[in-house]
Amino acid sequence: MLGVIMTRLKLFCMGLAASIIALGTMAGESASQPEAGNRAKPGSFQVRNQKYGNLLRPEEANSADGTRIVLYPAQPWKCLTWKFHASGESRFQLQNHFTSKTFAATGGADKAQAAVTQVPFSEKPEGRPTWQFTKLADGSYKIMDAKSGKALTALKEESGSAVRIVVQAWQESDAQKWELIEIDPKRLTM
Repeated sequence: MLGVIMTRLKLFCMGLAASIIALGTMAGESASQPEAGNRAKPGSFQVRNQKYGNLLRPEEANSADGTRIVLYPAQPWKCLTWKFHASGESRFQLQNHFTSKTFAATGGADKAQAAVTQVPFSEKPEGRPTWQFTKLADGSYKIMDAKSGKALTALKEESGSAVRIVVQAWQESDAQKWELIEIDPKRLTM
């Protein structure tokens, strides 16, 4: 009788172990896929680059059209914060809290990379640049220009220490991965 109980206990333990291993394998597989349930949402966010750790903003907080979009160290400032306006599934039109403008890729779409500069935030939604946000397995986002299909990328200038923003083909580099930091606009200064 004891032998039968021991055999059943062993079989139960082996089945339990196999189930745990299977669940662990499935969890590992799902971790490598973008999380469909954790999409970007409308609201106010600071957008931090994974490679450089700094935030998107118009250079020198300038409100002029054509101002380059660059990275700047984190502060609770309006010029470093963007309002996300929904424009379809995981698509947004971004508006800067300080300048009330947005940004777009400039230059020909056929170029390997195009500079990203500040442009007016059109009153009509169809006249605004739209960005596609895809959540990656590590929790960061790939941000693609909906028009050209190129990825928002932080690029260090050859001369100097400035980091400017361009769009170029997706290469899965940390310079193309972005973190969204939700922020209450009422807590912003400057």
